[in-house]
This record gives sequence, structure tokens and C-alpha cells, in this order.
Amino acid sequence: MKQLILFFIFFLLTTWSAKAQKMATFIEQSDSFFLTYAQHNSVQYKVLHQNPTELNALVEQIAAINLSSHDEPTQKAFFINAYNLLVIHTVVANYPIASPNEVVTFWDEMEQNVAGKKYSLGALKAQILETFQDPLLHFVLVDGSMGSAQIVPFAYQAAYLDTQLEDRAIAFMNAAKYIKYNEEVNEIILPRLFKNNRLDFGTSMIDFLNKYRVKKLNEATVLKYSNYDWRLNAYYNNTSTVLKKKHKKTGYSPSAQVITLPKNSVELMVFNSLYSVNYGEKELGSRNSYYNGYFSAFYGVTGKLDIGATFLLRSTRENDPFNSSPFKALEFERTPLNTNSGTSGAYADWGLSHVGLSIRFAPFKNLNLSFEQGVMLPIQNLPKENTVDNSLYSVTQVYYSHSFSAKTQLFLALTFWQPIRPGEPFKFQPPLLKGFLNYFVTPRFTVFATTMYFLEWGVGVKYMLTPKLEIQGMYSYYVPIPGIYDIVSPGANTIMTYNLGLRYRL
Repeated sequence: MKQLILFFIFFLLTTWSAKAQKMATFIEQSDSFFLTYAQHNSVQYKVLHQNPTELNALVEQIAAINLSSHDEPTQKAFFINAYNLLVIHTVVANYPIASPNEVVTFWDEMEQNVAGKKYSLGALKAQILETFQDPLLHFVLVDGSMGSAQIVPFAYQAAYLDTQLEDRAIAFMNAAKYIKYNEEVNEIILPRLFKNNRLDFGTSMIDFLNKYRVKKLNEATVLKYSNYDWRLNAYYNNTSTVLKKKHKKTGYSPSAQVITLPKNSVELMVFNSLYSVNYGEKELGSRNSYYNGYFSAFYGVTGKLDIGATFLLRSTRENDPFNSSPFKALEFERTPLNTNSGTSGAYADWGLSHVGLSIRFAPFKNLNLSFEQGVMLPIQNLPKENTVDNSLYSVTQVYYSHSFSAKTQLFLALTFWQPIRPGEPFKFQPPLLKGFLNYFVTPRFTVFATTMYFLEWGVGVKYMLTPKLEIQGMYSYYVPIPGIYDIVSPGANTIMTYNLGLRYRL
């Protein structure tokens, strides 16, 4: 009996020692990993993408660790390191990306194995915060973005955890990069994480801040909050991944048109637009329909500069009966050239009308603004003798977006589509200003309303079919304000558009 007891004690000690050794090995190897790949508050994602062996080994350890015999500080340190490593691992698995939110399944759907249990990253972070009830965790759990806590070149360890947490809070609370204090007006601008987790910081935000700030605040200090910066916390010397702000756990949104692409990435887009106009009354009136199909490809050159090419396919159908379908323009028919007079019944033409070359750049670091300049060169005889459009166009576009919250975003597009016809007097074409108000319903699904000069109004939806493939549909209608139709399309009775697009990023 005595031998059995001794054997049982020996077995327990051996098991505990093995578990302790596994945890010590994980912490030691994590410390080496962060020292190697986390520098200057950034992560070398490109290097890890090229050689993920060390990272994959740590992820396997995270799954295999048994926490049952470890005390709370050890478990707390483990979860901090595990979360930060799993965020890095998920970025690397989807690299190249310019923001974690570019992958719609990043936070809520991709399962992670942590100590034998399955979590999404969002659920894992929530579990850590709920279990340990420590507001300082917000300054060490790194979401892979510029707006989150800073990544550090070391692992968190149970023996030093309280000091490490306090040090990170002090560093965060006194960094002008994160917290901007204007003493003249007694105003402080805090990162969005303070607002999103308001209840975690006690009854007085000022009191919480003053615990860790060198320059103290008074109770009259006005609190404001900045937008969350979802750009990837990449080590730019290795990745050159630059992205303007994204404020939604979604894939693409209209803000993606504002930014430039990550270096060496490719974006393919197909956008189909059908513009249809009715003239006169139903009995004697007519319908004109115009289809434009844009097929474009853009390449990210530097992270702030893109180059692209666009092919424009057009189909024109005019003088159809009033009640005819606008979608007849999609039949791509051609009537004999001698009937193209508008007095001989319906007539149609179609063809590949233009090829375009564009350059897109975002010159400002802190302003979500970009510019695109292109030229559309006319193509003849594709198919033979098409007469769709033989004009040369200069196309200038300015994009801007602003997020009001994590759910709503305004996107503006100003377009100068200027025809240049040799031998004809220059006639300036007024620019088109379109606004889009987006509401992000789910990480995959977006609804939006749009207007152009408050004359054209439309509604649309976007849906992420996969993390890299987006589909978009939109319908718009021109409000029949007296005199306005004569400016847009003289003699028109109704004007409407149908739009369908696809976008894919490689």
C-alpha cells in the first residue's frame, strides 16, 4: 500500500513537472519569437509568410497546453501570449492583407484551438477579458492593427506579469501617438478602445487615466475619441503594406476604393451599369437604353501607388417602344448602319469601345483621400464597324471617406469625365459628385444609399461571397423635378439605372 501511495505521488509530481515544463518551453519560445519578429511596435508578417515554421510550432503548443494545474497568473500570461500569436498566425495565413478586417471571417468564424478548446478570435478575447476582469489587458491584447495595443518584443511571464501590465499601461497612456492632449483648451482625444470598453475602466475615465499618466488631467478635461485605425501593424520595411483607415469588421467596403492596394497585390473588378430613359407617353413614347461594362485590373506598386488598365464594353439601344425592357441592350444586337437615324424605328450598336490606363495614389498619411487619373483610348472595329463611341476621354477621380462609427461610413466620389475630340471646340463637362452612405449590417453584408447632386437616388447591397470575392447590386432613379430632366436628358419622362459588380483581390 505504501509503495502504491509513493508511486501515485511520484506520478502526480512527474505529471505536474511535465505540464510545467511544457508551459515554460512555450513561454521561452514565445519570448524568442517576439524578440525576432516584433520590432518597432510592428510585426514582420512578410518574413513569417515566407517561413512560418516557428509560428506554426507555437500554434501547435497553444492547442496542446493543459491549464488545469497552473495558477491564475500563469494562465493569464499564457492567454495573452496565445491571443497575440494567434492573431499573427491568422494574418500570416491570409497574407498579403492590409487590415485584419479585410478578411471577413477573421474575428468571428475562424476557429482557434486553445488549450483543447475551440474559440474564434473574437470569442477568445471576450473570454480573456471576462475571466480575468483586468482593464490593463486592453493594453497588451494586440488586434493586429495600428489602433490596438502595441506589440512588444518579449513574451508576458507570470513572475513579472503585474509589472509588465503596468508598464504597458504607462507607455500607452503617455504616448502622444495614441493620446493627444491639448492643454490650451483642456481637451484630450483618446483611442476608440476607451469608448468601446467604457465600463471596463471604472466610473471615472479621468481617474483611470491619471493612475498612469505623467501629466495629470483635471475633472473638467473634455474627453473625445478618435476613429479606430484598422491598418495592419506591419513592419513596413518588409511588407510595404499601407492602408487608409477601415472601421469595420468586413472585407471590402466603399472605403477600399479610396485606398491604394498593398504592395504586389492585384484587384480585378467587373462593373455593369445599365442606364435607361423613357421619352413621351406610353402609347407613342420611346425608350433608350445604354449598357457600360467596365473590366479593370489594378496592381499595387508601392503600397501608396497603383497602376491599372480598364476595358469598356458598350451596347446602345435607342428608339425602342416605351414599354420595352431596358435589358434588351444586353442582347448586344446591331442594326444596319443605314437605319441608325432615329426615324426608322429601333436601332442598336455595340462594341468594345475603349481601353483605359490609370494611375491611383494616396498622397496624405492621415487624410482618407486618394486621386486617380486615367485616359480612355477609343477602339475601332471590335466588332467591325461599331459606332458606339469614338471619343478620347480624360478621366479624373477623387475619392474620400469618413467613418461616423463602426457601423456607418460616408464615401464620396468626384468624377471628371472629359471628352476630347480632335478638330472640335473644347467643351467642359461638369463633374459628377456621388455620395454613398454605408451601413454595415454584418461582417459580410452591407447596405447603402446613394445620391448624385440629390437628383439621382439609389439603394444597394454588398455581400462577401468569400473573404476575397465581393458582389454588389444597386438600383437608382432620377427624381422628376421640373426642368431637371431637360438638363440631364432633354425630353425624358423617367430615368433609372441598374448596376451589378464583382470584385476580387489576389
